[in-house]
Amino acid sequence: MTGFKLTMKNPSGLDARLAGALVKEAAKCSGRVTIRKKEKEGDAMSIFNIMALGVKCHDEVEIAVEGGDEGAEAAMLEAFAKENM
Repeated sequence: MTGFKLTMKNPSGLDARLAGALVKEAAKCSGRVTIRKKEKEGDAMSIFNIMALGVKCHDEVEIAVEGGDEGAEAAMLEAFAKENM
């Protein structure tokens, strides 16, 4: 499993628009992609799981990729997250 942590900088947090964009990026991965906020964890390929985390501005989240080409896929997701989140 390969992953990374980031602090949400988007003023509206992980809103529906951004969650939808994250789902589209995660769907490109062949492995399992999860997103975690504290003790809550969800499937990053499901907008409902992402929205249920309630990520707000300045919250820290962890995104992990398991299986497939996890190194390259995690790097792709990290680049997306740094640019958009």
